[in-house]
Amino acid sequence: MKRKWISQTYLNEAEKYQLRLFMDEEDYYVSVKKLIHITEKFIIRHKIVAMDDGYYVMEVIPKEGHIAMRLFLNDKKEPVEYYFDIIKRTGVDPTTKTPYFDDLYLDITYLPDGETHVIDKEELEEALANQSITEEDYQLVLKEKNKLLKEIKNHTNKLLNIDYQKYLEGF
Repeated sequence: MKRKWISQTYLNEAEKYQLRLFMDEEDYYVSVKKLIHITEKFIIRHKIVAMDDGYYVMEVIPKEGHIAMRLFLNDKKEPVEYYFDIIKRTGVDPTTKTPYFDDLYLDITYLPDGETHVIDKEELEEALANQSITEEDYQLVLKEKNKLLKEIKNHTNKLLNIDYQKYLEGF
């Protein structure tokens, strides 16, 4: 299992960014990062740029539940990619007061055009084989994957439907 922090996750290419944390939401923690300087554009399928100077990365971690979301937005604050992590648990570090989640390897991406992909299946299988996760964790991942895919298809996922614009106001 990999612990990931809402303030740092997946910003290896970012040399400079502004960070806003929202800790007071009822059901989740939110971070928004405005990318000031990126050493290299992050490009996903179909040559779509997901991270570049002036882009945004929003992360939503539930206070309860097993799905966290990362939303990549362009410099016009339009969604580029939704990236979902299936997670075991969330928490807040008592020292830094920073939210985190424990990642269970399997991820799902969703593009605004409707394209969906399940990724990192090999990582999940390897984690089970080397006992980084339990059989119970593995079954949880499969259950959550199926549930999330259905919610994405039906546009009923709570995180997918979040009003992300309110977190970007004035940013």
